[in-house]
Amino acid sequence: SWSAPATPGTVRRPAGSRRPGTPTRTATTPGPPASGRRCGSSRCRPRSASSARGSPPILCSHSFHVDLPVTGNLPGHRVRAVLDDEHGEVASASARADLDLCPRLVLTVPEDRVRTWSPADPHLYGLRLQILDATGGVVDEATSYAGLRSVAIHGKRVLLNGEPVFQRLVLDQGYYPDGLMTAPTDADLARDIELGLRAGFNGARLHQKVFEERYLYHADRLGYLVWGEFGDWGCETGVRDDNQRPDASYVAQWLEALERDHSHPSVIGWCPLNETYQNLHDRITPLDDVTRAMFLATKQADPSRPVIDASGYAHRVPETDVYDSHSYEQDPEVFARTMAGLAEDRPYVNTAPDGRDWSVPYRGQPYFCSEFGGIWWDAAVAATAAGDERGTSWGYGERPRTAEEFLTRFTGLIDVLLDDPDMFGYCYTQLTDVFQERNGVYGFDRAEKFDTAVLRGAQQRRAACESGG
Repeated sequence: SWSAPATPGTVRRPAGSRRPGTPTRTATTPGPPASGRRCGSSRCRPRSASSARGSPPILCSHSFHVDLPVTGNLPGHRVRAVLDDEHGEVASASARADLDLCPRLVLTVPEDRVRTWSPADPHLYGLRLQILDATGGVVDEATSYAGLRSVAIHGKRVLLNGEPVFQRLVLDQGYYPDGLMTAPTDADLARDIELGLRAGFNGARLHQKVFEERYLYHADRLGYLVWGEFGDWGCETGVRDDNQRPDASYVAQWLEALERDHSHPSVIGWCPLNETYQNLHDRITPLDDVTRAMFLATKQADPSRPVIDASGYAHRVPETDVYDSHSYEQDPEVFARTMAGLAEDRPYVNTAPDGRDWSVPYRGQPYFCSEFGGIWWDAAVAATAAGDERGTSWGYGERPRTAEEFLTRFTGLIDVLLDDPDMFGYCYTQLTDVFQERNGVYGFDRAEKFDTAVLRGAQQRRAACESGG
């Protein structure tokens, strides 16, 4: 956001911060501060972006809505936005800055200049935001970018720009051997996306971590689809059957993440919680309240994207936009039988070990298996592994004995989901090994473990949901 100046009349923008007034369909360019000019008075500076509000998808009108919150309304001042592409100015708009705390500008893209953002063509328009004084002089400005795209739901399909695009996602925990949850360099963030693309994935579920915004910048420019997620570890504080007690801090911190990231076109869905679990009761529990609060807060902050109330395990919101499950069944034939019920609106749902329900019933929403696979492979110990060293080398199911056996299993599991016309996507666990978890398609050091051309080939054929009407 445009933060309060360190001294009156000076605009300070931390690297990686969101620029003010960025519309819902735009994403900012984190990194080096945008160009800025000196304000003649501290009263004319923009407000904190926490006051900004996004707009619903507007691909149908080929337009961007730009909200520009200001701290004070000075007579004669105006706000202005200019959209451009490689051919020059596309659209511009201005409005008085002395009437509203948050002036809104509409930038309508002419028909012959419309170019949507997608994985196949991650086109980004340039965007310039300005505050003008009474003489028309620029007292402050920032540069950013904008991606024009929409997300919609039709039956069990999730549409991008009106077309079904099967989401071939990979679970990315964002850990590094030498930085833990912090990437050592900007290049490391971009490399993880490039590794995912090389292996045939078109996006990632950003797992249990609010990722660096610079990562989202790279996802925007590379056309990588991502689901934003909140790190919800720590709510296991209660007693049995009332075991999960997230509190108001979850909602507050999640809203901060939404405010920062909602303008990135690469973000195509929100996942506030992961694997929360608790038996259903005939009373309202803290988990029920906070799950619903986070869902409703997300829909209020950003109505333009689908929201899943919780990934896997405990779905507590009947009207959640998306429903899912986690299954680490390793036999492709058994996995196919597990997933087959979706055709009759009886999808696989995670339950308690004793079979009791954790979730409200499925209501026909788009459905995907958002964690599966997790196949172990550690070539260094494969020949000698006896299966009793799982504290240091761990994965799901029976271990493959060869890389070829791994790839056969990987392809079989992938085929089950690609061939299901009611499945809109999947999320394979996981991109890299993480400490004792040796189930990445790359090593913890990002070294290749397999022929990535084979991984890519298994995933790139047309999915059933991408065919037909």
